[in-house]
Amino acid sequence: MNNGAYTSWIEISKPAYKKNIEFFRSRIINGAEISVVIKANGYGHGMLETAHIAQECGIEIFCVHSLEEALILRKAGFHTRIIILGPVMRETIPAVVENDLEPVCYLIENLRLFEKHASIKDKSVNIHLKIETGTNRQGINGLELVEFVKELKKCDHVKLKGVYSHFANIEDTTDRSYAKEQIDRFKREVELIRNAGFSGFDLHFASSAAAVIFQNTHFSMIRLGISQYGLWPSKETYLSYITEHGHGPEHILTPVLTWKTVIGQIKNLKAGEFVGYGCTHQVTRDSKIAILPIGYSDGYDRGLSNQGYVLVHGKRAAVVGRIAMNLTTIDITDIPDVSVEDEVVLIGEQGDQIIRAENLAALTGTINYETVSRISSHIQRIVV
Repeated sequence: MNNGAYTSWIEISKPAYKKNIEFFRSRIINGAEISVVIKANGYGHGMLETAHIAQECGIEIFCVHSLEEALILRKAGFHTRIIILGPVMRETIPAVVENDLEPVCYLIENLRLFEKHASIKDKSVNIHLKIETGTNRQGINGLELVEFVKELKKCDHVKLKGVYSHFANIEDTTDRSYAKEQIDRFKREVELIRNAGFSGFDLHFASSAAAVIFQNTHFSMIRLGISQYGLWPSKETYLSYITEHGHGPEHILTPVLTWKTVIGQIKNLKAGEFVGYGCTHQVTRDSKIAILPIGYSDGYDRGLSNQGYVLVHGKRAAVVGRIAMNLTTIDITDIPDVSVEDEVVLIGEQGDQIIRAENLAALTGTINYETVSRISSHIQRIVV
């Protein structure tokens, strides 16, 4: 679809998203609740657009990275639980308390500030304590955890809402031994917290990959990330799953995002002419090229220069020359009847052809996460 208003746009499929959520609901054990991670502008899909569809699916817990993202959701009218997974700056702690947000907390100084500001406002603040189990990013364990729990017991206005951790190597291998070590560490630290007198808190560890292939990590909540959007976290995750469950359509995730642009101009070139900056492509025959109003500032990776492809009239058209900040050139010599403003697919389906985020990621030496999350927020997201 193109109503003529945009030179590039993202289509977000509501039916595909709902199908993916139902897929995960069918996998959940022990009645675990689904939270959705919609940080980084919903992995490039649109944070607010995703939040609205997720809420229609009955999801009432959103996970974001920053206070800024959380406040965007609050200002948009979302009164759901919002968990801030990233660091919270001490200066912003009053805003966290005021807006009833659920921050990660593992620093004693921050804990004291949460208690202070919640007391001033006569409110309670729910925190999520992150346990370090082997990723060595955020979180605490051992003696640090013991001291934190001692301080938490002194708090009247800070409540332990959740205890969680994050896998280091659940996606990139079919060997789950390190993941099992992390679970064992997590359980030991949780037991320490319970022995200190705390109970009734959520436990969450499972990301998209663990939610699919490691059901004993579901605990009381899962954090559904990239796979809510119909993308497998990795080839290894997919292989692990289909090895156990088969290839049936009920086991297939459906990509939610389609990225489109239009033909901006068409030119005829003589054999021997060059295309783009640096003269990196020279046509070897009389050729027809099309200029697309999309470039690396929009998130279309410059690494696709002279090796990427798009879909025009259901056929593949090669990217030729260097991708510029705002423009990309494609070869349409062998595609008849192409006109200015014809629709072009960058990611998604057209006719019987498909370009997946994974295809572009492979060409540029990255992962599907980066391919979609770097799509610029200025590009319009349209729910279809």
